[in-house]
Amino acid sequence: MKEYYAHSENSYGEWEKLELHLKKTEFLASRYAAAFDEGNAGSWLGKLHDAGKASDLFQGVLHKTEHNVDHATAGAAIMMKISSLLARVIYAHHDGLKWFIKDELDESCKTFGSQGNNGRFAISGTEQYMELFKYIKPLCPESPPKLIENVNSYYENLSVMLHARMLLSCLCDADYTATASHYDSSIKIDSEEHSANAEMILDKLIKYKENISRNSSSDPELNMIRESVFNDCLKAAMRSPGMFTLTAPTGTGKTLALLAFAAKHCAVHNKRRIIIVLPFLSIITQNAKIYREICGDVLEAHSMASNNEPKNNETKEELKLISEQWDSPVIITTTVKFFEAFFKSRPSDLRFLHSIADSVIIFDEAQCISPGLTGTTIETMRMMCEMFRCTVLLSTATQPAFDIRKDIVFKPYEVMSDSQSLYDKTRRVTVEWKTEFPTELEQIADEMSEKSSVCCVLNRKDHTRKLYELLSKRCPEGECFHISTDMCAAHRNNVIDEITKRLEEKLPCRLVSTSCIEAGVDLDFAYMYRALAPLEAIIQCAGRCNRNGKQDGKMTVFDPDEEKKYPSSSYQNAVMILKTILMRHDIDIYDTSHIREYYSVLFEDSNYNRDKKPLEDAIKAHDFAETERQYKFIPQSGVNVIVPYSGEYKLFEELAEESRTKGISKAWMRRAAPITVTSFYETKLKDIAEPCRINTRYGLKDIPGWYILLSNDFYDETTGLHFDDESSLDYLI
Repeated sequence: MKEYYAHSENSYGEWEKLELHLKKTEFLASRYAAAFDEGNAGSWLGKLHDAGKASDLFQGVLHKTEHNVDHATAGAAIMMKISSLLARVIYAHHDGLKWFIKDELDESCKTFGSQGNNGRFAISGTEQYMELFKYIKPLCPESPPKLIENVNSYYENLSVMLHARMLLSCLCDADYTATASHYDSSIKIDSEEHSANAEMILDKLIKYKENISRNSSSDPELNMIRESVFNDCLKAAMRSPGMFTLTAPTGTGKTLALLAFAAKHCAVHNKRRIIIVLPFLSIITQNAKIYREICGDVLEAHSMASNNEPKNNETKEELKLISEQWDSPVIITTTVKFFEAFFKSRPSDLRFLHSIADSVIIFDEAQCISPGLTGTTIETMRMMCEMFRCTVLLSTATQPAFDIRKDIVFKPYEVMSDSQSLYDKTRRVTVEWKTEFPTELEQIADEMSEKSSVCCVLNRKDHTRKLYELLSKRCPEGECFHISTDMCAAHRNNVIDEITKRLEEKLPCRLVSTSCIEAGVDLDFAYMYRALAPLEAIIQCAGRCNRNGKQDGKMTVFDPDEEKKYPSSSYQNAVMILKTILMRHDIDIYDTSHIREYYSVLFEDSNYNRDKKPLEDAIKAHDFAETERQYKFIPQSGVNVIVPYSGEYKLFEELAEESRTKGISKAWMRRAAPITVTSFYETKLKDIAEPCRINTRYGLKDIPGWYILLSNDFYDETTGLHFDDESSLDYLI
């Protein structure tokens, strides 16, 4: 590489560092891209991404006599003659992906000393480019990569844009890691990645399951069904990689069965890691605890992760790198974190994306895909299988009939050979559809007060709080409970523990909750009430009733007599479709043909038969930034509020003091996760909360999106964070 920088002899020490950095980056980028058979493309990216640094102008940057010098355009301009896709990736490695960059590259090539969008070009003019190309050509890989680039259809565009993001992920992670290794000798670029020891995981899983079976108090027939689901997952895991579905009722042991599929498939097909994607932050803690007990090394990758600790003599810096790279054998994340990552455009947001390649991805609660994103999401998963060597399994009790959509290809292998038989064997709940006329919440409170084991799930937080207050007035103290995401995780977990204990001891227990308990929360009530909702939510709710098959389970679905019934227009549309079917006939929640009928009508409806138009328009235009803005699982962004929950009040005081005196950090945010609530009412918070602060070179400054609640008056020990005259929304977060 010395001759590459021969014309920069005045700063050979600096160029020697650059030479080493380029070698490291090329090595890492090639290794990362090799996971999806594109190591050659990774090598080209690593070699050319900093080509602009081989210039006299960039020497000034090293000597701090020059600023705003654009070094990315030079490598992109040279790469454009070989691969326009790789050129875009190189151009993006500092500022993010753009499709139309040709004018910028042409300007750099033809005019000496010209100015670009990001400062003066480090290399400019024909003469400099000819000189640079002379040095670079013999150093580049022999055969250029063959990549599909010129496409016109919507899903072909989606494919090319995903390809660009994956390659940029390889480059930026290689670049960042090579830089980090320069400053921290403990980071070894040639160290092996943390791949799954699938045989060990499978062995521990089987022992864990056997222990549960020995101590189970569930109905013996239900335990046999759970054993059958587990074994079918092991059998299906032997099949070739690709797209799978698992359609099985709630309470049939899917949590362990899904891990069994993933571990066995990893072992048979030598996959790198297991990624488990869950829809709710509220259920991740419970599942992560189980998976960590079995697998040991588990990375929680989500905004509120607090349980990632150094292991195997790892330093904090190494753990930070593992978290940023997703270099872990088992990863648990949210649908928001996972899917939105495929549509980001900035390098730092894409760093871990390449780590998803050659993995087994378990998507639990598949019914939670946002309606306006369905086609784009399913096609992205298919591309991950076909282009990036993944296996995807979609698991749910209410498998959406995605094949009804005419614009997508959905032909998965179903793990359960006879799902209907499974549903017939697990009929544990009788459903009464009381939806012809609205029902007042006062009547629901009256009926619940007469039952000792009962839960009601409503669509909105304000409805939930209202019913809880009505019920509390009718029942002895200590027998009624409330759960919603207005409560911090520590608060919710403590309430769930208390409810579980009372149910096991057959003590009176009445719960009013939002939908946050419908997936993954192991509660077992004798009686359920459910406010009219989309069918998938109703079926999920039934899974919290007579869960272990030892009671006479009953559920009433009712239409609340409230002015604002639903949290969003898409939610309301799905309810209206359900009501249309109910006018034809009652719905049997254990009949898979009824579930398919619901989804058939849903996906043929004009609101659901295509993805939202602004997203489609952005992808058709190859507009990376607009695509990122439009692909959002949660349309409205919330802010984080640290609350003074009494169960963790000492932690609250410590965090508040640190924010005021030292400023917050990512480690601080992780510690704050148990007492953090997401709120959509930032304007109201400004009067009752103080902004968190971050330490900058200019001193402590307010940081957007983080607050500390100043008054206990706005955090209730039963219902959580609240404001006067609020109108809350439920979101899948």
